[in-house]
Amino acid sequence: MAYSSDSIRAALLLTNRLVPLAATPMSAREFWQLVERVDPADLLHDDVATIAARTGVDADEATRLRSLLDASTALGFEQERLHDGGVSLISALAPSFPSGLRERLGAACPPFLLAGGPIDWLARPGLAIVGSRDAGEAAMDVARRVAGLAVERDWPVISGLARGIDQAAMTGGYDAGGVVVGVPAEGISTASRSSEVRRRVHAGELCIASPYAPDAPFRAANALGRNKIVYALSQVTLVVASDDGTGGTWAGAKEALDRGYAPVAVWMGEGAQDGNHALVRRGATPITDPTALFDVGPIAPGPSQDSLF
Repeated sequence: MAYSSDSIRAALLLTNRLVPLAATPMSAREFWQLVERVDPADLLHDDVATIAARTGVDADEATRLRSLLDASTALGFEQERLHDGGVSLISALAPSFPSGLRERLGAACPPFLLAGGPIDWLARPGLAIVGSRDAGEAAMDVARRVAGLAVERDWPVISGLARGIDQAAMTGGYDAGGVVVGVPAEGISTASRSSEVRRRVHAGELCIASPYAPDAPFRAANALGRNKIVYALSQVTLVVASDDGTGGTWAGAKEALDRGYAPVAVWMGEGAQDGNHALVRRGATPITDPTALFDVGPIAPGPSQDSLF
């Protein structure tokens, strides 16, 4: 369905995390449930009673929605400020939003992204490379080499901007002359305090995309939400090194396998950890030849689920 500019504007207002308000912005699940019932544009000029009648919510909830919709001027100023700094606010209802996220994440799809750099690469499923922050040098070398192979095939390299395997994969992508998509576990302004991130974005080598408020700090829950996006943006994800049953890499890979976000492959050569073997037992594809990654199966939509956004 193609949405109007009013629909997109209303969607951004209802999920607004750019401007502090007394009213709590809608979560992803709340937002997608609303979109199933009404076009958000229909609410832009409704009073509280009409919003309640149109959406079937009670008076308190209708008042909350009206308050969110009334912040148009404040949101506009903040959106313009971010745009002047090279950051785009992309509604999930906009044509420029990566369609794969909605298809694969369902009701857990973030209702917006804040993105900087070559954002057209978000629409191109690529190779996600993830793994432990404390992986050994053999695993780091695998991440760098595989990233270079992805660039040779004109695939984006997708990772999470964390230290360890994420940083090795991103370095491999940069060194091969490719474009890297980085999804941080914090807000885009927080992540951009890194001079390296800013330099790569300005050079057109890095697209950074976050579903969180611009100044949001790192939180464990944010890391779990970030993992969903990394997997759902990928044609296939390679888990280079994972602990068994613990840690963010394990949790993200297990969820991706359980939910079917996208194919999950696991490195089984030198540098593999105990968790790699356990993930293969859970259904991940074992990989010892990096070139085999590019023949792993197609993307399939995952089931609807609870949201962290």
